[in-house]
Amino acid sequence: MKAKVPIFVPVMVSVLIFSSASWAHHAARQVYEGKSVTLMGVVTDYEWANPHSVLSVAVKDENGKVEQWHAEILPPSEMLRAGWTKESVKPGDEVTLTGRPGKYAQHILWLQYLVTPDGRKLGRNPS
Repeated sequence: MKAKVPIFVPVMVSVLIFSSASWAHHAARQVYEGKSVTLMGVVTDYEWANPHSVLSVAVKDENGKVEQWHAEILPPSEMLRAGWTKESVKPGDEVTLTGRPGKYAQHILWLQYLVTPDGRKLGRNPS
């Protein structure tokens, strides 16, 4: 019985540490609003990277002031399955984004889909 206790404690500590890190990483509902918004703007940057690709877009607000929005997408491997490529969008492209905005007035968006200049719809699921 004594041999099981020294193994059990480190295993349980590891499980608790890694499960909380996983929960924090995938807790989008904690950071993003429940309802979606649609924004139109010009792509300023497109980062094809892990753990999530990010699309930055200059969007004019109702007063004409330009605000920089950052849309979190998916990891590149999942984006490929959903029909995205590294060349799907580029700086200067006019796009329409639909997604869930940040809860705390940040200019961030959990992207659901976007419409490219040529009318293609790219999202989180294969089309």
